[in-house]
Amino acid sequence: MAPTFESKRLAIVELLRGISRYDLPHPFRVTSDGRPAAVLILVGLSEGSGDPEILVTRRPDTIATHKGQYALPGGMRDHAEEGAEETALRETQEEMGISASLIEVVGRLPEIWTPSGFTITPVIGVLRKMSNEVEVVPNPSEVDTWFWCPLARLRDEGVYFREEREITFEGKSRIVPVDVYQIDSHRIWGATGAILRNLIARLEKSESGI
Repeated sequence: MAPTFESKRLAIVELLRGISRYDLPHPFRVTSDGRPAAVLILVGLSEGSGDPEILVTRRPDTIATHKGQYALPGGMRDHAEEGAEETALRETQEEMGISASLIEVVGRLPEIWTPSGFTITPVIGVLRKMSNEVEVVPNPSEVDTWFWCPLARLRDEGVYFREEREITFEGKSRIVPVDVYQIDSHRIWGATGAILRNLIARLEKSESGI
C-alpha cells in the first residue's frame, strides 16, 4: 500500500525534529550581537511525488535592507516577549498569507549574524496540508518573487558552491566565505545560503548514521 500524505508528513516531521537537535554550528561565521530576527524554513510536500520542498522568496528592490535578495519568510522581532517561533510564524503570515494554524513547528537551527546587523534564528516548520492546497498570497511590499524549491534540488551536483566576499566588521575589512545555491536563474546566497547549507549538512549527517 502506498504511503499516505499524513504518513509522509509525519516522517518528514520526525526527520527534521531529529536533525534540529544536532550540535552543528555555522562554520567560519563572524559572531556579534544584532537586532533579533527570525525566519521560517517552511517545508511542504509537493503534489504527486510527495517530495519535500522549501518556500523561498525574493525581496523587492524597494525594501530597506537586503534589496533583491532571496530569503526565507521572516523579519524582526516585534517585542522582547515574542519568541523566535512567534516571530517566524507572524512574519510568514504577513509576507505570504499562510496562517500559523497550517504550520507545525519542529525545531530551530543555530542563530546566524548578518553584516547588516541582525541576529537571525531559523525556525523549521512543516505544512499540515499539501503545498499545492495552501493558498499563498504574497505581500508585494515585501516579496516580489516566490517559489517552492524541491529539497533535492539543493543537493544536485553543481547547484551549491562557495565564494569569498569582503565585509567590514568592527571597523576592519575581512574576507568571509559565502554559501551560494544557484537554482536555475535564482541565486540564493548570504544568510539564506548559509542557513540552507546548514540544513543540508544536517540531512547528510543523518544519512551517514553518525
